[in-house]
Order: sequence, then C-alpha cells, then structure tokens
Amino acid sequence: MDGFKKIIIKLGTSSLTQGMESLCRRFMLGLVQQIAALQAEGIQCILVSSGAVATGQSLLCHSHPKPVLASVGQIKLMQVWSELFSLFDLQVGQILLTRDDFSTGKKETAELAIEGLLQSGIIPILNENDTTVTKESRIGDNDNLAVLAGKLVEADLVVLLTDQEGLYTANPRLHPDAKLISAVDLINEALFALATGTSSQGTGGMATKLEAAQLALDAEIQMVIAHSSRPNVLIDLAKGLSIGTLFKRKP
Repeated sequence: MDGFKKIIIKLGTSSLTQGMESLCRRFMLGLVQQIAALQAEGIQCILVSSGAVATGQSLLCHSHPKPVLASVGQIKLMQVWSELFSLFDLQVGQILLTRDDFSTGKKETAELAIEGLLQSGIIPILNENDTTVTKESRIGDNDNLAVLAGKLVEADLVVLLTDQEGLYTANPRLHPDAKLISAVDLINEALFALATGTSSQGTGGMATKLEAAQLALDAEIQMVIAHSSRPNVLIDLAKGLSIGTLFKRKP
C-alpha cells in the first residue's frame, strides 16, 4: 500500500442505495470486503455513513418528521453494517456527532472515542446525530463531517465516495463533453461555479464536497472524490493509483 495508515471513507445516500429507495446490500458488501482487506494490511479505516433518513423512509411513510426517520433508520443502517462486517469477523462501533463535538471543549472526547475503537480493531462508523441536532450545532452534511473527523484523528486520506467520477469542468449529466479534473491544489470561485446541483437523496452535492476539500487542503490532508461503484476503488486508492479528483497541496 502507498504508506497510508489511517483512512476516512465517506459514503453518501445515493451510493448506499445505488439509486433505489432502500439500502443496496450487495454494494455495501463489496465496500465491506475492501475495508476488511485494508484492515488486514494494517490500514485503520473509519467509515462515515449517511443513509439513516433514507433507510427510515423505506421503513416508514415519508410523512414522518426527519428526526423520527433518522432515529428508526439509524438502527436498521447499523444493523446492516454490523451483519456485513461480521462476515469478515470485524466489529463496528457507532458514534453520532454534531459540530459541538469538534469544539475546543469536546473534541478530545470525540477523538478518544474514535481512537479507542481503532485501537481495539473495531471499525468506527460515524454519522451526524440527525435525531437531536439543533440548528446551531448542525454540520449539515457528511462530506464536511468526514474531513472534520480526519483532522481530529490526523488521517492520511479522506475518500468521498459518490455517484460521480469526481469534479468535472461542467455538470456531466448536462454536458457529455465535460472533462474530469484529476487534481486540484487550490480552490477558488471558478471551481465552486462548477459545483452545481445536489444529490437526489442526500443532503450534499459537489458544492459541499468542495467545502470539505477546502477544509482538507487547509489541514494538509489529502482528499479524493471518486465513484463508489468503481471496482476495488478503495484498494486502488490505497495503492496510490490516480482515481477521481485528488485534492492535495503542492509540496
């Protein structure tokens, strides 16, 4: 592997459902298999998993308030992750966070919780606490949560897996001739102008990924946006292969 010791892997709702209304276990199993392989190579993996609200919607009617959907869906989401990781004799631990947990007075507690799981060989699975979060303490999306967690535990790489190959010169859904931008070392207004639209199921989109990338660049953490369905995407990224869009400061 390419010298990585600690990787944050963020999965959005659109990836977890593969465009359907409920979790795609076949897809999730493929990711779990890759994470198990990385763990076997001595690379610590932290999973940031969206999907609680969508899972709640698949179990209940859509008319329920978001906190209710998140509360019910989070249990099912973790059950599925736990079952899949158990196939590889791996345990998972859930940590629900808000912006307050990254504040000066509380971040040590969050860091100890994550590191405690890692040191025990347990896969930490993070998500924003959508059930009790307030407007003031909301992070708002798991792209930024992933990078905040990366800063907290000094991760080597943050991987944002999504339903696109990376950042393009234009919206590839509207412009078939759009080109993939393979590397970015500086984020400016022109790049943000390219980040139009949001996910049809999740809270994020390319704009939040660029916000997260700016945070990662400021912290000198490498971040990659890559397609979640690419075969062995995590294995190849850990090997240092050029995939998706890499955000990294010039040396």
